[in-house]
Amino acid sequence: MRQCRLFILAIALCLLLDIASGFAAETKKGKKNPLVTQGEFVSDLVTALGWEAGLPPKPRESDYLAILSGNRSFKFEAENYYAEKTDNVSVRKYALFGPFTGSGWVSGIAVPTTAHFRVFLPIGGTYSLIVAAKGDGQKWQLGGKEFTVSTGSRLTEKKVAEVSLNAGYQEINVVIPPDGAVDYFLLDAPTLRAIEPVNGWNLKTVFTHGELAEVTAVLLGLEGNLPDEGKPLAFSVADVIELPPTAKITTADYMGKPLSKKWARAGYGGAQLEVPFSVDKEGSYRVRIRALGNTISAGMDDFKVKVNGKQYLDWIDLGIFRLGQGKHKLTIDLSTNQGVDVVEVTGKRSAPADYMTVSAVPGDPSAPVKSTEEDKILASLAERFKERQ
Repeated sequence: MRQCRLFILAIALCLLLDIASGFAAETKKGKKNPLVTQGEFVSDLVTALGWEAGLPPKPRESDYLAILSGNRSFKFEAENYYAEKTDNVSVRKYALFGPFTGSGWVSGIAVPTTAHFRVFLPIGGTYSLIVAAKGDGQKWQLGGKEFTVSTGSRLTEKKVAEVSLNAGYQEINVVIPPDGAVDYFLLDAPTLRAIEPVNGWNLKTVFTHGELAEVTAVLLGLEGNLPDEGKPLAFSVADVIELPPTAKITTADYMGKPLSKKWARAGYGGAQLEVPFSVDKEGSYRVRIRALGNTISAGMDDFKVKVNGKQYLDWIDLGIFRLGQGKHKLTIDLSTNQGVDVVEVTGKRSAPADYMTVSAVPGDPSAPVKSTEEDKILASLAERFKERQ
């Protein structure tokens, strides 16, 4: 009798779980909730665009947001990612070979040994592999390729190579030379535009047509079509920077006529310029620099870009940035003999109605997106989408 009761209870529990699972599926499909929440749209957008390879097997909300954030700069501490059960290495916590980051560093042994790392990337692309390691003749293996690296007798950071990687799990192996070591490694690529409403994601709230327009504009690269607002802020870089030792101020005009009386130019080995500025209100802004150099790397706060330039001073468009009111820092990385003259920051009209106009999203900005229209919206976005910027 007791076994019979247990069997009946087990059957009942299975039925309840099946009903709950069916209810969850119905809710996911929007059959129970007439209005789409931001959280539902986030997960459905990732699926519609085919970006699910950037999700772990059991994704959480933060995993979807990691894909949409556009961040592609990841640091991995070796002591946290090596195969602890099988790798013939040990973790040290003293600074015998120079300063280290994290809780320690992975130490090799008296003969060559291989350390195996398994890491995850939410977004694919061409990544720079940068390592902080010790030893000559290291063999780093990633993306089906092998690279030889030598960093000497102390823990030293060095760029290894650029490798094309898909989203998902990555197997990174390194043959550590005798008494070699690994502190950390980086996978770094230019940041992509964050696909989000102007005020960010609030996953539990209802998703509106105004927010849909803001997401559409950044996804399809339409923010540049927003009308200009007010007079551009333009200033000489030489007047506002703290000049680093590897740069100089010049008045030369034989490489394109500068707009200001003097401009900053990098010496041998290059220089990084930190350019401070402020904006009066939150909104979208186009940032341009008048610079000299075939390729210019720059960063707006935490957002990094790489753009093509020329061998003479000319305007370079760094793109559209969503900036909060107050102070910001534009970082410009110059190679040898590259330079920069002027920065121009132009405000864009950034009200929801403006976004709806450039995105061709009809209706009231405050009207919620209905579940019955979401599939059509997602299909349209997927059809018009070309590439992430």
